[in-house]
Amino acid sequence: MEKTNPRQNSQQLSGKKLSTEQIAQTLVKNSPYGLVLIDSSGRWLLANPAFTELTGYSLEDIPEGKSWFEKAFPDSETREKIMELWKKDWKERKTKDREFEIVRKDGQKKWIGMRATFLPDGQIVMAFHDLTERKALEKAQEKSESYYRALLEAIPDMVVITDPDGIITYASDSVVRYFGYDSAEEIIGRNNQDFFAPEEVERIQQIGSFIQAQGYLSPLIAAVIKKDGTRRIVELSSSSIRDHNSQVIGYIGIFRDITERIELEKNLREMLKEKEVLIREINHRVKNNLQLIHSLLRLQYHQNPNPEVKAALKDTQSRVRAISLIYESLMRAEHLDRINLKLYVDKIVTHLASVYQQKEKPIKIILDLEEIYADISKAHPCGLIVSELISNSLKHAFPGNSQGTITISLHRDKEGKVILSVADDGIGLPADFNFTELDSLGGQIINDLVRQINGSLSSHTEPGRGTEIKITFMTGTD
Repeated sequence: MEKTNPRQNSQQLSGKKLSTEQIAQTLVKNSPYGLVLIDSSGRWLLANPAFTELTGYSLEDIPEGKSWFEKAFPDSETREKIMELWKKDWKERKTKDREFEIVRKDGQKKWIGMRATFLPDGQIVMAFHDLTERKALEKAQEKSESYYRALLEAIPDMVVITDPDGIITYASDSVVRYFGYDSAEEIIGRNNQDFFAPEEVERIQQIGSFIQAQGYLSPLIAAVIKKDGTRRIVELSSSSIRDHNSQVIGYIGIFRDITERIELEKNLREMLKEKEVLIREINHRVKNNLQLIHSLLRLQYHQNPNPEVKAALKDTQSRVRAISLIYESLMRAEHLDRINLKLYVDKIVTHLASVYQQKEKPIKIILDLEEIYADISKAHPCGLIVSELISNSLKHAFPGNSQGTITISLHRDKEGKVILSVADDGIGLPADFNFTELDSLGGQIINDLVRQINGSLSSHTEPGRGTEIKITFMTGTD
């Protein structure tokens, strides 16, 4: 079987070998680029179909170049500038890429790219291609960039954008002014670490990997150095910029100067510390004065033979001690504006039990106290109320040598109100007893203090089965 030559077959598509001229004509005719051949006199010798499709003009419409320039660039001023460029290229005989907006035959505007190639025999080959779509994309991108640039400039904070290596690619006008430079060009291209204080550099170097992992950086306080050497404190937030493949292509940082705020906070802390020392000193002196009063009352108690006077002095000592315990608590408290009612009530009960308990009739005291903090303005009256209620139970609920139990509870209800309850299982009170109408000193003190804390008082008593007094109020710390 005779073998055939594939190359020979490809060259003999129609039974004969194509000439170089035929190949060139085929390429010109089917080229996606608009091609025009111009002789040395400026006469157009050839215009391929792609040129006609691009511009709307055929060779018959433009027998020579001047007429095409007049049609494609109807504005005389624009045409003159383009003709000057054309003459310059013609004179220098150099191939250059030019971009122009032309007017097609149908009046539609279109951006084209044009390249002129100057042949040795004086002829010129001009290649045209459509740039309209690219120019539209560039215009949209430019509009988008202008929008975001305007947005960045409108932000009152300072904005810096860097590449993945920390090299600054954008700095807002506020950054330029803040650091004392004349233009953004003095900042762009530099490493962002150049603007931080030396002791901050190591920490800033670690930020990139952290942001890359987390995607953002919460506000970071750092020191920066301005162009004139001034040291300032800024609060910085940063996040990564990623492409459509989620690859980090840069970082954006937004920061603001907080130097004055830091100084103000420092001054406030110092003032607060001084105030705290002063308050603790005042509390200490008040506590000492109350202890002195308590001691004087105790001396009077032991020197006075009158049983009624001694009872009144004893009650007054308990009231003074209840007040004193607040200042003792404040001396040890972390906060000077509130009191832990649980601890405070516990101390009052301990004191009253030591004063009123009798060995021959031990009274059991049960504490059911929730840890609740109250404003001092509420804690002070609350302590005195507890003192009065418990002392009354210890003195009157268990006559003779009878024994019993007193239960003190402190809890919040569902509405957040505090319920303080003092209950005993003693002899109880008469069925028609009204606590709010008491004319004794203790009763008046309790009612006045309940009103003082904007609270409410309720009582439940059964003769021979005990009494329960409830005080309901808000703590003042809510």
